Amino acid sequence: MTDPRPHHYRFVHRVLPRQVLEFGPRVTTPAPDGGSLLPVLTGIWDDLGQSLPPEDRLPSRGLDCRHLATDDHTMLLVTLPAPVGATEAHFAAAVHPRGAKAVRYLTLEHALNPFDGSVGTVLGEWTTESHLNHGPGPSPVAELFVAAVAELTAPKKRRFWRR
Repeated sequence: MTDPRPHHYRFVHRVLPRQVLEFGPRVTTPAPDGGSLLPVLTGIWDDLGQSLPPEDRLPSRGLDCRHLATDDHTMLLVTLPAPVGATEAHFAAAVHPRGAKAVRYLTLEHALNPFDGSVGTVLGEWTTESHLNHGPGPSPVAELFVAAVAELTAPKKRRFWRR
């Protein structure tokens, strides 16, 4: 496993979360005309690349996005160029849970188990204050990531019980 590539890492862990958390729920809602945010994301990726030395720049090949909706949330799912280094991500999601004022930004990060060297994933989250590690993630398949995100961000049900 290699170190993360600067272009990939900065896009996933610095630039995209800042944009998602700044623009909030609007990011998770499709445009009325059905337009895609892919040109915007590609522009952000390319602009970031221009700020890096030529040897650190990566093509946007593999970058994609789509809006999803369930009863509990709206989401922008971002598919990233294939990760190579630790902490690079397979996917990122901007999630607006139903009834919430804020958007959450989650990632499915490429990981290496330090004990046995096996390759896996970590479910991460960026807030305005810090990075959270939600532990091992699913296999890097979009539907599995979406299900993990839905479970993590689902409104919590109040439970009442007697002692």
